[in-house]
Amino acid sequence: MQIPGRLIICIADVPIAIESDARLPEWEILPAYRPFISGGKGDVVLGLHSGISEMPIGQKVFDSSPIWTLHRYHHTSVIKIFDNFSGLKHMLVLPPDFKRADLYFDEKYDHFMGPFVGPAMELMMINYLGQTNGTILHACSVNRLGKGYLFAGESGAGKSTLSRLWYQEKGVEVLSDDRTIVRKQDGQFRMYGTPWHGDAPFGSPRGVRLERIFFLGHGSKNAVRELNGAGAMLQFLKCSFPPYWDAPGMESAMEIFEELATRVSCYELSFKPDDSAIDFLKGIR
Repeated sequence: MQIPGRLIICIADVPIAIESDARLPEWEILPAYRPFISGGKGDVVLGLHSGISEMPIGQKVFDSSPIWTLHRYHHTSVIKIFDNFSGLKHMLVLPPDFKRADLYFDEKYDHFMGPFVGPAMELMMINYLGQTNGTILHACSVNRLGKGYLFAGESGAGKSTLSRLWYQEKGVEVLSDDRTIVRKQDGQFRMYGTPWHGDAPFGSPRGVRLERIFFLGHGSKNAVRELNGAGAMLQFLKCSFPPYWDAPGMESAMEIFEELATRVSCYELSFKPDDSAIDFLKGIR
């Protein structure tokens, strides 16, 4: 699907207006993002530009090489992406008020892929959520009869396996198999699917109220144990993508984790990778 000009992508009830520089060719919206196409106006504008900006980038404050590095000039964040890869490098500029962001592309591209290749969109959301009572968790998530169950774990913990097992159940929608956004809205926590799927792959634009959180552990049987506040807080830190480079954003994330640990039922879960795991989870009251 080729998209010229302007497009609205809505992720976790955050409409992003993507506006393309006239000098850029038409760009492709990848399949994972197509369910997130929306209408209306954007709360945030993302401008796409041909040519890497010559603006000062300031001091490096976070290094995730070779994929990206974050720099700060005064209060503006500048993220250099794929900087050592000719034809792929681009630069994301995030002003402090976050009403608008800009993404600059190397003019040497062989095939222009737009904003959906690489981590730019996810990095933009991590920074935005740090200012708006939200966070991204390394988790699969399901909507079962209007109730949200979230299964958080590091790579290899079984998120994709659980997603496929839940997918076979009637009355269940798998929102995500790898990245789930949690936001506090009107005093309640809601969780949303994202375009950043894992191996399964599942990614829904819909959201649901968060009812239970399970942290995945390895075991030979289906079992759960409740986690207290401190135990849950530790697990959140292991399974989240907070803005480590931003002190106010980290403070906001820690407040969210603390509130989740006290207001939402949290468990440690081990499970057998078959249908018995779903029967077991459905039986938890």
